[in-house]
Amino acid sequence: MSQHISAERDESAPPSTKSTTELRGQLGVGSILFSVVAWAAPLLVVVGLMPSMIAFGGSGIIAALAVSTVILLLFSVGYAAVTRYVERPGAFYAYITAGLGKDVGLGGAFLAMSGYLVLLLSTWAAFGVYGRQLVVDTFHGPDLPWYLYGIAGAGLAGVAAYRKIEFSAKTLGVALILEVVLVLVFNLRVFFDGGPDGPPLKALSWDGASTGNFGLVLLFAMLCFGGFESSAIYREEAKDPNKTIPRATYVAVVLIGVFYLVAAWAMLTALGSEGVADARAGGAVASMFGDLAAAYVGNVVPGIINVLVISSTFACLLAQHNAVARYAYSLGKDGVLPRTLGVAHARHHSPFVASLIVSALEVAAVVIIAAATALDSAGTDAFTVYIRLNGLGAIVVVALLVLVSAAVLAYFKVHKVPGRGVWKTTIAPGIALASLGAVLILSFVNVDALIGAGFLASLSFTLFIPLVWVGGIAYARWLKKSKPAVYEKIGRQ
Repeated sequence: MSQHISAERDESAPPSTKSTTELRGQLGVGSILFSVVAWAAPLLVVVGLMPSMIAFGGSGIIAALAVSTVILLLFSVGYAAVTRYVERPGAFYAYITAGLGKDVGLGGAFLAMSGYLVLLLSTWAAFGVYGRQLVVDTFHGPDLPWYLYGIAGAGLAGVAAYRKIEFSAKTLGVALILEVVLVLVFNLRVFFDGGPDGPPLKALSWDGASTGNFGLVLLFAMLCFGGFESSAIYREEAKDPNKTIPRATYVAVVLIGVFYLVAAWAMLTALGSEGVADARAGGAVASMFGDLAAAYVGNVVPGIINVLVISSTFACLLAQHNAVARYAYSLGKDGVLPRTLGVAHARHHSPFVASLIVSALEVAAVVIIAAATALDSAGTDAFTVYIRLNGLGAIVVVALLVLVSAAVLAYFKVHKVPGRGVWKTTIAPGIALASLGAVLILSFVNVDALIGAGFLASLSFTLFIPLVWVGGIAYARWLKKSKPAVYEKIGRQ
């Protein structure tokens, strides 16, 4: 087809021709930031995750969010530093390869792609369930099965991802602004009212911080930042990647951290000590934010929340779709996966082949989950599948952060970069590695709470992680013997 250009770079071609073989865009800090923060799905976190964190740890949620923000900022120091010197697209794939070698790098790439796919494909079940609930419960419309909404949403995301990356960024931006405004209005109203007991100052004390299962709350706090690391995925489509990517990463971590800290403080204030105690004693948390918003802002707010949860979920899924497609594009570009995946659209400069395949996987996942849950119209069991697979995907992301931290340390140990102090190249990445390693251990200790099955059953889910990683390493070694030219291109080397 004339409008589609081969993935291979022709060095003899004129500049105007070569430009169409690559992903291309004009993303600034703001556009990338929208994609990153949309992946974090702030409204979903406030509505769905924070109430559970309060139930687990009470006022300890404040300390957990603060600690997780600091850990991820420390990670971002080394991450941002290495992006300036490893000027190859592929994000985690490129950085792990640069620091730990091609074998481990390809294992990391397969782990990243599989982890993001687990998160992406399972969350379409949540989108379908939320969509059905909105139509049936809020608008009293026809009671259609959840999987029809899931398939429709996946199709819409496919259309958005097929076009220029700026189109996706604008879509994400609109959805993000709406949900952030809603939470900010709630925060302001609560702080103006003062709540039943005033500001929860106990949360700033040692007793308040250590309340409940702090380790589990810290783990969930880390999950609140999901996707913050995805800024580097858009390197090829950024205006000035050496400046844009680090800035977007830092700003994303700070904004997400501050946003969640303020929202958590507002929720504790609105609950009061009695409300927090009730949540910790097993009180209903599923409707916590909606009930509080109705009490402090107005009865119309729960309906608005139901609408915006849909837009928040869609924005999260579109950001994940874009990330997975770009990983597949990088691996296709290198020849590790079929080269057709590494084809960029001539007009939109998007990874359209990879994106179309991801869309097909999304639809297939909805169908498979629906069939596995006996085509249950309401999607109760499908939502359980979503929770368990998202827990698994979250552990994969933490494992990847550990790998990248180790890769950053290894890279700067070998490559003595002038003008870069020990703080950025050694101390901050080292503290991040130790901290993230502790979080990974916490993930396995609390795996039953994270995935939602019994301890042994949940732990068996995690066997997927080393199997994929080792499989990627084994494939790299096979390529080294059987296809050395492809092996040399691993990580865009």
